Amino acid sequence: MATLRSAVPTPVPTHSLVEQIALRLADDIVTGVYLPGERLKEQDIAARFGTSRAPLREAFRLLERDGLIRMMPWRGVCVTDYTRDEVRELFEIRADLLAMCVQRIVVQGDPAQLAAVRAAIDGLSALTEAGGDERDYKQATAALSAMLSEMTGNRYLHRLVTDFRQRLLWYYCFLGQSTIERRRESNRLWGDMLAAMERRDAWAAAAAAQHVTMATAAFALQLADARVARQSVA
Repeated sequence: MATLRSAVPTPVPTHSLVEQIALRLADDIVTGVYLPGERLKEQDIAARFGTSRAPLREAFRLLERDGLIRMMPWRGVCVTDYTRDEVRELFEIRADLLAMCVQRIVVQGDPAQLAAVRAAIDGLSALTEAGGDERDYKQATAALSAMLSEMTGNRYLHRLVTDFRQRLLWYYCFLGQSTIERRRESNRLWGDMLAAMERRDAWAAAAAAQHVTMATAAFALQLADARVARQSVA
């Protein structure tokens, strides 16, 4: 993916300066402007945003908290490049968290919540069949996961789900494009989860939620292996 950077400074709104910088850099990371392992040069980025280094360093701390960058003493700041084992472990935890969310929703037994989950999953299928692009689909699945964690009513669980989603967000967006067949298979797995939820089978719903996430993990790790193979040839 080509790396494009504007030579003209881009002014950042004075309100919430640190958050604005962090959001823009996060978007750059997940869209591949800055690649995994790439060093982020303070001077260049500060000039780009037309700001001093102090708010930029605060923004770096926010990005490090979210797992998008790593700040290393004497070596500067680099975009996170997880190892294969780290990616697998993150997906495993995320799968367990999503399963916990789904199980709690089933136990709560709120028909309105189940209707909202059905509408979101139907939306994924509609987006797929309408030829929606990859990023729209990933944003829709992110919104579905966020909704499921919010429905639990447990703010700490919701925060954990959000955190692990953020840590894997760049990985979802950078590594590659899935095929329409892959998205249809994902929709089928989401449908299996919904069916278990609607028949009030909490354990089956939790298992199906884990399956959704680990299927994505298998695809992501397959892409990671392909990336390593390309780099070894190069």
